[in-house]
Parts: sequence; structure tokens; C-alpha cells
Amino acid sequence: MHPFPHVYSVSASSGSAGSVTLESSGLPSLSSEPPIEFGGPGDKWSPETLLTVALIDCFVLSFRAVAAASRYEWLHLDCKVER
Repeated sequence: MHPFPHVYSVSASSGSAGSVTLESSGLPSLSSEPPIEFGGPGDKWSPETLLTVALIDCFVLSFRAVAAASRYEWLHLDCKVER
């Protein structure tokens, strides 16, 4: 693990309409739009889906780390979050 503090740098850019481009050094760009509930197209990641997936991703990665540290053998984990 890297020493603290951990720093995560991201950027977002957009014109007056269309997708927001989300970027972080060394990672592929993501396109974001409002969800259908806010008049968006529903075919892109939205802030709401990004937040929700961050929570479930953190859970899965934490499970893997704790399982590895505990020498707990497991085969597969499926998670679903709905909000």
C-alpha cells in the first residue's frame, strides 16, 4: 500500500449540452450524462450510477482483501445494489 495521504485526481469537461467527459491520468475516459429520471438518455454512466457502483466495488474489493488476509478460500461473489 502507498503511504498516506492518498490523492486521487480527476477532471470533468463538457460543453453546454451532451456528455460530460470524465478523466484521470492513466485511465480510459468515461462519458457521463444525467439519468433518465433527470431527462438524460439513460445509455451512459450518470453521477448516481457512478456513486452506487463505487459503493459496491469498494465492498467487493474489501471482501477480497479481508478474505486474502484471513486465508479464506472462496470461488465467486455476485453483488447487486438497487437504490
